[in-house]
Amino acid sequence: MAGLVLALASTTWLKKKYNDVNNAAPNEKILTKPIDDNNDNINSTVPSNNEVVSNDKTTSNQKNNKISNSGNKLKKRTAAVDKRFFEQIRKLIPILIPSVKSKEFALVVSLAAVLILRTYLDIWFSGFNGAVVKSIVSRNKTVFKRKAIYEFAIMMWPLSIVNNALKLTKSSLALAFRYRLSQYAHDTYLKNLNFYRANNVDNRLRNIDQCVTQDIDKFSICLSNLYCGIAKPLVDVCLFSYKLQQAIGKGAPMIMISYFISVTMFLKKISPPFGKLINTEQRLEGDLRYGHSRLIAHSEEIGAYRGIKREKIILDNSLKKVVNHIEKSNVLRFFNGIFDSIFVKYCATMLAFKLLARPLMNPNYATMFMGNAKASTSQLIEDYSRNSGYLVNLSQAIGRLILAGRDLSRFAGYTSRLSDFFDVLNDVDQGIYSRYVKSKTEGARVHIIDTNRLGYKVIRNNELIKFSNVPVVTPAGDVLIESLSFEVRPGVNLLITGPNGCGKSSIFRIINGLWPVFGGTLVVPDPENILYLPQKPYMILGTLRDQLIYPHTRSEALKRQYTDDKLERLLATVGLQHLLIREGGWDVVADWSEILSGGEKQRLAMARLYYHQPKFAILDECTSAVSTDIENHLFYTAKKYGITIISISHRASLLKHHTHLLRFDEQGNYEIELIDEISWKSNESEELVAEKEFPSST
Repeated sequence: MAGLVLALASTTWLKKKYNDVNNAAPNEKILTKPIDDNNDNINSTVPSNNEVVSNDKTTSNQKNNKISNSGNKLKKRTAAVDKRFFEQIRKLIPILIPSVKSKEFALVVSLAAVLILRTYLDIWFSGFNGAVVKSIVSRNKTVFKRKAIYEFAIMMWPLSIVNNALKLTKSSLALAFRYRLSQYAHDTYLKNLNFYRANNVDNRLRNIDQCVTQDIDKFSICLSNLYCGIAKPLVDVCLFSYKLQQAIGKGAPMIMISYFISVTMFLKKISPPFGKLINTEQRLEGDLRYGHSRLIAHSEEIGAYRGIKREKIILDNSLKKVVNHIEKSNVLRFFNGIFDSIFVKYCATMLAFKLLARPLMNPNYATMFMGNAKASTSQLIEDYSRNSGYLVNLSQAIGRLILAGRDLSRFAGYTSRLSDFFDVLNDVDQGIYSRYVKSKTEGARVHIIDTNRLGYKVIRNNELIKFSNVPVVTPAGDVLIESLSFEVRPGVNLLITGPNGCGKSSIFRIINGLWPVFGGTLVVPDPENILYLPQKPYMILGTLRDQLIYPHTRSEALKRQYTDDKLERLLATVGLQHLLIREGGWDVVADWSEILSGGEKQRLAMARLYYHQPKFAILDECTSAVSTDIENHLFYTAKKYGITIISISHRASLLKHHTHLLRFDEQGNYEIELIDEISWKSNESEELVAEKEFPSST
């Protein structure tokens, strides 16, 4: 009774500590799922040449709001064992176990068989223990030798094999789950540019690298442990209840089970939701890891600014949040563990003593297996030892079920993060994006972009790039250009210039499918017929050959008749043949982004362009680190390969390599003009084309 009063008095304290934990770390903002999950993805297939993908379903009201996007109030989700949790599990099971013929299903069945076999061995051991005790009390050497030595010498082999088979099967199941989930995550994340859109267009997910690696690993281990932690106790409850009914009466198992059910309900009321604690802990851990990754990625800039002290403050603050949260969570688990031990272990032990002694103390409860008045002392000791083993196993099984319920709350945290991750990827894959934004007038809101409801057309044509009344809009909803129209055909080289932030690079993001199209008609070639070269070229971690032929493999290059000799001629074209001698040949694996200079990387990227020979190339300041004479050579070579160029640059010297000029101003206005020999010669001074003034719009 005193323990119950103490527990009730502590309920308020536990909940107060839980609120302190929540207030110690910022609340996690989990966005509501966008509406209409069943829309078709317009980019799910690449149409044939000149095939039209039409999505002109927009009503007049939708057209008026298609750029501003209606906002939904931000709703906060909590990780708990509720209806949403079971719905998430229902969606994940087909990924984890795709069919009854899969390896995962075989491991699940094998683990169940091992668990059942382990329970039968526990039953055998309870009887064996009673027989050994009886032989000792009765001083029967023959029985003692037969049981304690010979029989146990035989049974220790299956005992050892089953125990280790349980560990092996459980870890194998966790590994199989991890591999299956990771493969699905890779397939979804790297499909249709989802990796870019999930990081840049949709901002619901944080620390995606953690979701793909650490969260999947912990989810898989926790699920495997839960399977064992629930299946084994359930089997134990059934079998040991049956044995106890025979031994000490039918009512005894039900009394124990009823007690544990009552205790479980009580403990659930005083226990904080550990699922949310785990969810918050994972988010804070991700923030800390992201801070360190930023330090590595921007080490040069931080060193130049002497910002080490400021970065240390940021990292220390992130670390303090993690430590404070874990410390307070550990305090909660400490007090929660005290109540678990008292009610689940010790009070249950007292009840077990009473149930075991009842057939001996009261003849009305005697059974044929315990309490027989004619039984000898040694027999009574054997019965007591055997039945106490049954009861201990039953109590432990029910206790493990209760603790499994606690682990289930923790598992709900991993499930929530993983399910939200896959939900966002599926939304992005269908062209549905949500962004969490703040404004002084509306507060925190979710802006949903559903490309399936926007009126636009995407046409695949390998001989044309064309914008017809296409608005250039950022994922956040900022309108850079209200309506853009231009076209580029083979042989028409376009130079785009304008001030920073006017939308030049945004055009290429729309062409490449990175940003959604908000209206109008967009004509673009198939991906293999267009190549984008940024100012900072991407260098893969691999050989020098890999840099030149990326994203192709060596076998794909050989199929295209590109031997090492032919690749060396490409290096010579851009003046980089010396790299083969300087760096040790084609097959040296290195971090080339650190080894090569800025100019070398840009020239190597141009050699990559000559290797692929697409019909169209988008060059975004891709020669800013090379001299003018080298730049002229690179552009002349591109035209010699028959590549139509769309360039972004402020260099007036590039005018002679283009036929048309597209200029933007800061207000979203633009003009297109023809470049002739007179105009580019008059601009041979290195005056920035972007600084040329526009005529007044009034």
